This record gives sequence, structure tokens and C-alpha cells, in this order.
Amino acid sequence: MLFYDTAIQYLEKEKENLAPQTQRTYFWNLKKIQHFAPNLDCTAIDEDLIRKIRSHLQDVGNKPATISKALSVLRIFVNKMIVDKLISENPFERIKIGRVYSHRGFLTIRELKSLYLNFSDRQSVLTPNERNIMRIFLFSCFTGLRYTDLKTLDASEIFDWKIRKQTHKTGEPVYIPIPIQARLLMPEKIKAGLVFQVPDNCTFNRTLRKAAKKLGYYKHIHCHLARHTFATTCITLGIPLPATSKLLGHRNLDTTLIYAKFVDTFLDKEMRKFNQLK
Repeated sequence: MLFYDTAIQYLEKEKENLAPQTQRTYFWNLKKIQHFAPNLDCTAIDEDLIRKIRSHLQDVGNKPATISKALSVLRIFVNKMIVDKLISENPFERIKIGRVYSHRGFLTIRELKSLYLNFSDRQSVLTPNERNIMRIFLFSCFTGLRYTDLKTLDASEIFDWKIRKQTHKTGEPVYIPIPIQARLLMPEKIKAGLVFQVPDNCTFNRTLRKAAKKLGYYKHIHCHLARHTFATTCITLGIPLPATSKLLGHRNLDTTLIYAKFVDTFLDKEMRKFNQLK
């Protein structure tokens, strides 16, 4: 059986359980494998082939993070084929993909305050659609909700100014007390149904950047930047890492620790503990 055709069949079967972005990620990375080996049979996947795929991706100029993602996707479908006995041995057994950490952009607390206050004072310069998108983005900055969770946030998941929601990406439940800044960004009366009207991701980001420029913010900005901002703000304010991890819905603390690497004030505070040696 051809690997690509079989993998696409798996993808179609699980389509309803995958976020649109995840579906696209899987599809385009599978296309990379197909481009390298158009007639690749499932049984032909071995350690040597995986190393050749890695070398090919390097040769055509893919960055380490892109190569890591492609191999991770390949491994996901190889594991499915092992379960279904289409592949007899695990070709990844002696291959370490590794995790590549790239710099994660975020708004500093000063930038977040400035954007929030400018939005509060100068909403009139924005179109109704721009106001809606900026309101949702800032709400995410103060709650850490992902795009998919913002899009599906239902009134029934909010009680007594607290969000209780099962996250779409990982299935992890989150409990988020809504801070006053975020409360002021919500509709005046929360009725039954969706809390926000969230467009597709591309439209969201394009409109967000237009709105941000009108409010005096000119750096590259996108929806997921809000989640990064929430994480780094929690760490900067001194919220313990385990609590920050729980608010973000991370499965393990290591994922949360990635954000700590980019917060200088966190490192400054930790290093001041050396003063206790006096």
C-alpha cells in the first residue's frame, strides 16, 4: 500500500476530531513526503529512508523547526500504520527528532497596557469589524484562550466570571477566573450561544493588524500572539509556573517553561535569590 494514499485515508477518517489548522499541517507535511518519494510503499519506510528525508529537507532549505514538524507528522502516521500492522517494525526507534524552540513573540506589559488603553479611548477610529476583532484579541491577552477556543467559547462555559472549558487542541479542561480588564471587553449581556463572533484565522489576523496600526501599534501582530502575551504576562507578574501552566491548559510544565526563557524580569527575580548568600 502506498504511504501517502494510506495516510490521507487516516486523515479523512479523523477529520472531524482535528482542528482545521492541524488538518492543514498534516496535509502539507504529507505532501512533502510524497514529493520526496511519490511511490513510497508503507513497508519501505525504514530508518535509512527517514534519514534521507531529513537530509532532503535540509538540502532544499527547510529550517530546523520545519524539518522537526515534518518528521513528527511522518511519525504520527507511521505509528497508526504500526497499530494496523501495515508496518512491522518501528523505523523511528533509533531516530531522535528533537524539539526546536523558536522565539515566541509577545506584547510586553507596557505594550499591552498601551494597546488596551488606546482601544478603550479611541474605539471610534476603528470600524465595527475592527473593534470586534481587537476586543477578541485583547480578551485572549488577558485569558490565554487559543483561537479555536475563542471561536467556540459558549455562554454556558462562563459562570460567576470564571471560564470552565475543555480545550479543543489538547482536550485538557481549563479553569480561568476572568480578570476585570477582560470582563470589560465582553458583550454587555452574555446570552445563550457563542460569546464572540470570530471569523476565519486569515481574516482575523488581517483585520487585527489594520486595527492595531490605527491604534499606534506597528509591530507584526497575530491572534496566537495573545496567548504568548498572556503566558509571559503571568510569569512577569510572578504567578507561579504551575498555576500559569494550569491556566494555559498545558499537559506538562516543560511547555510553560518555554515562555520563561523570554522573560528577562523572571530571570532577574530568580537571580536576586543569590543575595541571600550575604
